[in-house]
Amino acid sequence: MNALIGAMFASVFLVIAHTNPTIRRARWFALAYAAGTLEPISNLAIVLGAPTNAMRVIGYTAFLLALVGMALSLSHFYTRRPMWRIAGGIVAGGTIFRLLTLETPSNAWYLVTYQAWYALGAAFCAWTILRHAPRSRTKKMFYTIFVVISLHFPVKAIFSILLGIGRTERDYTETTYAVVSQTSSGVLLVAAGLLLLVGLMQSVVRRSDADARRDPLTGLPNRRAMDEWLEPGRASAKAGGWVALIDIDHFKAFNDRFGHGAGDDVLCKVAECFGSNLATDARLARIGGEEFVLVLPDSDRGSAFEICESLRQAIACMEAENGMGVTVSIGLTARLRDETMASTLRRADSALYRAKETGRNRCEISAGREEWTSAPVVRKRPELVSVA
Repeated sequence: MNALIGAMFASVFLVIAHTNPTIRRARWFALAYAAGTLEPISNLAIVLGAPTNAMRVIGYTAFLLALVGMALSLSHFYTRRPMWRIAGGIVAGGTIFRLLTLETPSNAWYLVTYQAWYALGAAFCAWTILRHAPRSRTKKMFYTIFVVISLHFPVKAIFSILLGIGRTERDYTETTYAVVSQTSSGVLLVAAGLLLLVGLMQSVVRRSDADARRDPLTGLPNRRAMDEWLEPGRASAKAGGWVALIDIDHFKAFNDRFGHGAGDDVLCKVAECFGSNLATDARLARIGGEEFVLVLPDSDRGSAFEICESLRQAIACMEAENGMGVTVSIGLTARLRDETMASTLRRADSALYRAKETGRNRCEISAGREEWTSAPVVRKRPELVSVA
């Protein structure tokens, strides 16, 4: 039964890894569970007449590999560097112990030491989680289950002393201890596997959720993310601040002349340039085509305009395909109280239209619902970071 459970989880993790490119690391869990299946299989092989000593070493080492492999898999899952030396030391130490004790009588010292290597492997998993996993409820659950697994091996040693394990490997399969040992290991095996599946599914959901809010070309947040920033009740949705609508000048003509590949390159360079020149409290999203929205929640009129001008001038310093220059037009507007974001964007769009009509490569401001003002003159040129 334990062999079937291990094989089932190995298959499930393998399927998840190959059907979800974002979590290919699940293959490591499949390998760990596959190694774990060799322990009950080796016990069954002894009953069927396989060489006893060889199966004893294979089974013991395989289960150690499964435990240590689980720790390495967890490090890969959390995108941290696995602790290979510790893993190798546990496997090597346990294997040497097993080779040296093949003919050792089943006394208390032997039974405790036998389980101690397994406990060390499970403790290594718990330590890996404690060291590499980010804070979350799932981390606490992972840590708890592997601590329980680690503690259950010394308990098994006590039961093996009290109940006896038989004089030979074939005798072992008929003892009460064998039932207790295999049952407890099977239950914990299932619990750990289910928790790992929950963790993997959470990872898939988080990744999908993040992808749904990110523009795949530039890596910037998209329109959906911007709408969520400004949902009622969010701190970022409070009235005040400024919003800018930014459009790359003559982008369609650039695409028609140089191709969409060159156009995509321009979009990426513009997004990178924006990121290099924005303050930490500013939020930028690409909402489609060549249009970007900039949200400045804590800026006044003067600072908002200076930020937009610094962006415009930084873009003007860029060079695109065949040395062509790139410029942007910007429509800037205040976020008014008791007004929807759609209304704010309409006014920003009107200001952007005004910037295009008056020559492009400029910033125009709409300060209120009806008030129009031309872009003020900036006396001090801000420091720029250009992207070549």
